[in-house]
Amino acid sequence: MTNSIMNRCLLFVLLFGLLSPLLAQQAGEAVRIQGTIADDVYAAGGTVDVLATVNGDVVVAGGRVTVSERISGDLMAAGGSVNVRANIEDDMRLAGGDVVISGTIGGDAIAAGGNVTLSSDSKVGGRAWLGGGRIDVAGTVGKELKAAGGRIVISGQVNGNVELRGDDITILESAIINGDLLYHSSHEAKIANRAQVHGTIQYEPIERPVKKVVAAIVGVGIVVLLSLIITGIALFLLFPHLIGKAMTALRAEFWKCLGLGLAVFAATPVVISLLFMTVIGWLPALIIGALYLILLLAGYLTAAFFIGDLGLRLLRRSEVSRAWRLWSFVFASILLVLLCLIPLIGQLLFFILTLLGVGVLALEIYRGYKQAN
Repeated sequence: MTNSIMNRCLLFVLLFGLLSPLLAQQAGEAVRIQGTIADDVYAAGGTVDVLATVNGDVVVAGGRVTVSERISGDLMAAGGSVNVRANIEDDMRLAGGDVVISGTIGGDAIAAGGNVTLSSDSKVGGRAWLGGGRIDVAGTVGKELKAAGGRIVISGQVNGNVELRGDDITILESAIINGDLLYHSSHEAKIANRAQVHGTIQYEPIERPVKKVVAAIVGVGIVVLLSLIITGIALFLLFPHLIGKAMTALRAEFWKCLGLGLAVFAATPVVISLLFMTVIGWLPALIIGALYLILLLAGYLTAAFFIGDLGLRLLRRSEVSRAWRLWSFVFASILLVLLCLIPLIGQLLFFILTLLGVGVLALEIYRGYKQAN
C-alpha cells in the first residue's frame, strides 16, 4: 500500500495529465470551443469552456474550466475550478481548487484539488485516484478507489477495493463497497450501520501531527510545481519565437548568457536599493523589483526548456514538434525540482540554470529592442 495516495495522485496529474500531442491550440481571456472538432484540442485562458464533441484528446488550463459533450480520447484539465459534465471515453486527469465531476469516464479518473466531488450522476469505468482537502464520492466507480484528504465522504458505489487516508472519514448508509475497505486515520471512521461493505474492513492508525505536516509540505511543493508547469506552458504559448531564439542562443553563447545572468542578478538589487534611497525613486524601484521577480521566474522556466531541449537532442530528434517541446519541459521541470532536494549540489545547479535563463532572456530582449530601433 502507498504511504501517501495524495502524493501519487498529484504526481500522476503532473506526469501524465498536463500535456498530450497537440494539433489545435487556443489561448485568451475567454476561450469557448463548440461544434465538432476532428483533432486534439489544447486551450488556456481565464475562462475555458469546451462545449464540443472532440474526436481526440483535450488539454485545458484556466481560471475556470468547463467541459461537456463528448471526448473520444483523454481529458486533462487544470484550473481554479474545474467542472466536467462530458462523456470521456478514455482516461481523465484533473487538478484544481474546486473539482466537480458529473459525467461518464470510460477509463481511469485521477483528480486533485481543494474540493473534489464525484456527483451522484458520475460514473468511472476504471479506477479512481483522488486527493484533496475534502473528497465526496457519490457516484459509481467501476474498479478500485484510492483517496487521500482532510475529510472523505463515501455515499456512492465502488465495485472494487477502497483505500482511504484522511483525518475525518465517513461511510454513509447509501454506500456500497464490493471489495475490501482499508483506511488510515488518526481515529476510527464513522461507518453507518446500513452501509454495505462486502469485504473486510481494516483500520490502520496513524500519528496525526507528523503525517499532517509531511502531507502539507508535499502538497504545497507539488502545487508549486504544478503552477510552474502551467506558467511555463503559458510562456511558451505567448512567446514561442522568444523561447526558440533563447534555445539557439544558449547553445551558441553559453558562457555569455551565464555571465550576463550573473550581472543582472547581482546588479538589479543594488539599483533597487539606490532608488529607494531617493525621494522620487520608490515607484521605479517597486516597478523594477516586480519585473526582476518576473525575470527570475521566466529565467528558471527558460532553463527548464533548455534542459528539455538537451534531452531531445540526446534522443537524436532532428525535428521537434510543439508537443515534444512541451513534454520535455514538463519532465525537465520535475527533474530540476528533484535535483533541488540534493544538498548544496542541487541548489547550486538550480542557481546556475536560473542565471542562464535570466541571461539569455536579457540578451534576447536587448537584441529585440535594438532591432526595433
